[in-house]
Amino acid sequence: MSLSRFARRNWLVTTMLCPATAVAGLVLPSSALAAQASPPSFAAEPATQDTGDAGSKGDEIVVTGIRAGLIRAIDAKRSSNEIVEVVSAEDIGKLPGISIAESLARLPGVAAQRVDGRAQVLSIRGMAPKFGMTLFNGQEMVSTGDDRSFEYDQFPGELVSSATLYKTPDASLGAMGLSGTIDIHTLQPLDFHERKINASARFNGNAMGSVLPGTSGHGSRVSISYVDQFADDRIGVAVGYARLDSPNKKKYFNLWDYGTGTQLGVDGLGDSYTFNGFETGVASTQTVRDGVLGVLQFKPDDHFSSKIDLFHSRFKQRMQGDELIGVLANWASGSIPVVSMGNGTIRVDNASPILTMRQNDRNDELNALSWTNSYATGAWTFSANLGLSKAKRREWVGEAYLMSRAPMTLNVVLPTTYDRFGQVSSSVDLNSTSAMSLASVWGDNLGGLVALANVTDKVETGRVAARRDMDFGPFRAIELGVLYSHRTKSLVYDQTSYSLTDPTPCLNGLTCRPIPASLKTASVDMGFIGLPGALFFRPDAALYGDAYDPAPNPKDPSWNWGVGEKVTTGFIKLDIDDSHLLPIRGNIGVQVIHTRQSASGLYVDAEGAISPVAGGTSYTDILPSLNLNAEITPSTRLRFGAARAQARPEMADMRAGITAAVSQADRRWYGDGGNPKLKPWQSWDFDLSLEHYIGRSSYVAAAAFYKDITRGIVTKDVLYDFSGYTNSSNVTPISQTGTLTTPTNTAGGILKGLEFSGTLEGNLLTDLLDGFGITGSYSKTWLSPKTDKDGYFLNTLLEGFSGDVWSGAVYYEKDGYQLRVGQRYRSGYSARRHNAFRFVTENIRSERIVDAQAGYTLQSGPMKGLAIMAQANNINNEPYVTSQTVEGRTAPQQYHKFGTEYLLGLSYAF
Repeated sequence: MSLSRFARRNWLVTTMLCPATAVAGLVLPSSALAAQASPPSFAAEPATQDTGDAGSKGDEIVVTGIRAGLIRAIDAKRSSNEIVEVVSAEDIGKLPGISIAESLARLPGVAAQRVDGRAQVLSIRGMAPKFGMTLFNGQEMVSTGDDRSFEYDQFPGELVSSATLYKTPDASLGAMGLSGTIDIHTLQPLDFHERKINASARFNGNAMGSVLPGTSGHGSRVSISYVDQFADDRIGVAVGYARLDSPNKKKYFNLWDYGTGTQLGVDGLGDSYTFNGFETGVASTQTVRDGVLGVLQFKPDDHFSSKIDLFHSRFKQRMQGDELIGVLANWASGSIPVVSMGNGTIRVDNASPILTMRQNDRNDELNALSWTNSYATGAWTFSANLGLSKAKRREWVGEAYLMSRAPMTLNVVLPTTYDRFGQVSSSVDLNSTSAMSLASVWGDNLGGLVALANVTDKVETGRVAARRDMDFGPFRAIELGVLYSHRTKSLVYDQTSYSLTDPTPCLNGLTCRPIPASLKTASVDMGFIGLPGALFFRPDAALYGDAYDPAPNPKDPSWNWGVGEKVTTGFIKLDIDDSHLLPIRGNIGVQVIHTRQSASGLYVDAEGAISPVAGGTSYTDILPSLNLNAEITPSTRLRFGAARAQARPEMADMRAGITAAVSQADRRWYGDGGNPKLKPWQSWDFDLSLEHYIGRSSYVAAAAFYKDITRGIVTKDVLYDFSGYTNSSNVTPISQTGTLTTPTNTAGGILKGLEFSGTLEGNLLTDLLDGFGITGSYSKTWLSPKTDKDGYFLNTLLEGFSGDVWSGAVYYEKDGYQLRVGQRYRSGYSARRHNAFRFVTENIRSERIVDAQAGYTLQSGPMKGLAIMAQANNINNEPYVTSQTVEGRTAPQQYHKFGTEYLLGLSYAF
């Protein structure tokens, strides 16, 4: 297929007028993302493609597979009034990743954050996941995490029809994010004109193998979907099921605090810079996710349409780990180490390292139901939608500890660069049951620990709207409506300590006991750090046995919270279509948002007395928006957007829980807690995008954005009235006004950036490259945080910020053969990660992830439609690396590797 002369001329003219854009599109990756490998479970109709310009009536040919997905994404981008990026069903379904996160992470300005090797949450335009919004068929989605961020690994890519990233707001869309809004769509069965069935089965494995005894290094992925129409195409049905049974593996070496030996208490090293300890080990997580999607559509005539979508996901994660902890400081449990340095190796005499058995069982369940209705009569179209989304998480974390019966000598090579594991050798066999004992290593006879988390999240939504076509100056339609959302979320932590039964004194006042013969132990290969092996057993098998006794040990109850939000949004929007100077389409609108929020929690005073507390507030925000789309030529669009956007605060920040006490030194109140009166982040946003389309399958684009964040959130000390709070201490305060450390609304910052994207087919250059193509994007973002009147720096805005993000792919698809090689890159950033029921902030170094897919689909014969596919993710086994900075010095902190994942399988569409 070749371009018409008109299309070639337009492309050459645009190249000469805007060479930077054209070059960027050729060499950099694209917005529409090419897909990943395996036929779609919910594949849309094959795309047709003109042989000439988008506006011509050239001969049409049928295009399927990767190219069809790109065409659909480009069509959606070109026809939208807003600045959007789109992933189509052909993209996600064609070559699915573990979830839709991998596909969305290739869109311009989007980056994925890995959690234990999986792409779990997304950052849009250099902002943390909490600044984005995720919708399901236009309805707000809940999260099983501790915050609002939607965890995309919950959602099977095989069951998605398309996903749209709105970079500029639309007043009629409803809930929107400050960085962007991702709307996940399911298909409409009546858009098809025949029955479609698609089934696939794939084997997957991890190059690291099993890692731990009793765990598997391989798994499977299966999916099946069915689409049909009945009653003369008045009723449509779609049903899909996808199951993921996949291993996630990890080997790691984490360094503790960095500083001089004197500062850290590492005796013997003086002013030499070192670390006060390390932890290293392996972890194996088996993830089993079952996803079900059902769609029922009813369209009795051209006036009325009704559709019900139901999604259910059950996600089980079973992690087991074996970890060696070496405390090098003089406050070590057990024996006090004697540390010396020679030839880059730290020698630790009188050491008592700890073997920690780890286990994390997490069960997540996510349900979403949406019912959408529309009725058209004359110039009016009415719509009424209802949505319900519920999530819950039940998590169990257990630890048990081993220590050698006698002190040992360790030789440790701690990494000073960011590209390797540390190395350890030991004078004692850590794999010997006779040399190792169960031990209470952290004081108070703590030989084990179990922590529990229960999270529930529910949102109910309703929307009614009316739209009327009209002809009034530049306006062609008016739409107005009301949206209502009621969201409630709660989080409850609990934990239990386990002490040893029949303990005996050992190692500097600790208690130990022999490993019971009934406890099944195994050997773990620790060759990656130089050790031959280490003992391992399941913590639950030990803690619930005869060797341990439970004892209550509650976590800080002030962190248990419940938050409720009732948000009513009224909107009005005018569609624009004018041709006086240039053909211009777009819209102008405004949202008026009234919010009532409430929070409950617990107050804990200095003596541990607990009492319930509550709080809340109400307020109204006004969010105007404007989108203009000028057609400079039939193939060139110039878009402009201006809007006020917002992102609701983290629910943990809105908690009512508080701890407080009266200082004995100055007799003043002080405390720490949440802020139920916290208001959302807000910004004024300005966007400009120039897009040139070459036929239906290629384009280049350049965009710029500017966000002035006028209202932010920072944790700081504020004056607070503690009247009404109990004081069970014997200190009488001099005033009821004291200092509370709490999240507070404050100044924001400036975020600005450039984005380049494109998709180009090889036959634009020569017919010899027919079937080849490139697609990708590059984003450059700058950040200028502000300080508030008290001098507080808005460092939370830095979370998730990556200055450079790009992705690229080269693909070939012709005569049933498919090949794609892709890479995505994200520069270093700081982000929060959920770790053992708490968030930790880590400085994550740049990442570059490579993947590839290959396949062949039979084009004729009785098995036409049968596809064979192979896929490899994280081919380069990219490490997850974090660093720490102390006194201007930067040093390694964490080094994790997850292995390459392979998939091989078949799919059949009929």
